[in-house]
Amino acid sequence: MNKKPGPKKGSGVLSRIRPEQERWDEIRLLYHYGSTEWRMVALQLSLQDLKKNGSQLPNNYLSAPRDVRCAPYAQRPEIVYLAWVDLSFEFEQAVLNGDADWFRRQWKAIKEGGGLLQRPRFKAKVVHLLEIAMCETLGRPENWPPLTDAEREAFPNLRRVPQVVTFTPAGKFTDKMASDIFNALDKTELDGRPLKRKRSDEPLMVEGYQFKKKNRVMDEIHRLAEQLQFTLKKQVLKR
Repeated sequence: MNKKPGPKKGSGVLSRIRPEQERWDEIRLLYHYGSTEWRMVALQLSLQDLKKNGSQLPNNYLSAPRDVRCAPYAQRPEIVYLAWVDLSFEFEQAVLNGDADWFRRQWKAIKEGGGLLQRPRFKAKVVHLLEIAMCETLGRPENWPPLTDAEREAFPNLRRVPQVVTFTPAGKFTDKMASDIFNALDKTELDGRPLKRKRSDEPLMVEGYQFKKKNRVMDEIHRLAEQLQFTLKKQVLKR
């Protein structure tokens, strides 16, 4: 019996993440919806839910201003407005640049929806915690870069200034370790009870997903950080 060919290495949705270009929030939503075209997928899923409830949507449901408060506009989920604004901008750019591939990608997103990613909620939460860790680290004065000679001459009373931080993860760092990220995750026993154990080689639930043991969770945290080109502080091994 012939085996179906598996996906080529580097061909998955997550391999197309661009941490040097995409913002933290965009990457979180990409994980959540399982598609680089998460905006279209988010709109389709939201509209499907509304139609299941028997809602009759006006022709300008998506394009109506954000401050319209009458029904059914007032019930629009926040993701609908955000995704539509981004898609409108992308549409204009695709038309101006003759980008036929953009339209093919939207057609595919409508037809197929998002991918079935493994543990999307877990991965989205880790990305969120990495972003928080970055902000906490870079926000402390001791981590600000020293002034240049010209800046010291212009501002003699200052020693350091906050660095300008972009909203992309590539090249960023934190003084938090993977264990700090692990501790901030929601963890329970397999039956949902609060996690109370001393051994680290037993299965556990993390953000609603089962892992064989703690080390598997730690490996996944490191893997995600590496994929985002983000540097965690290394664990100091005790001797």
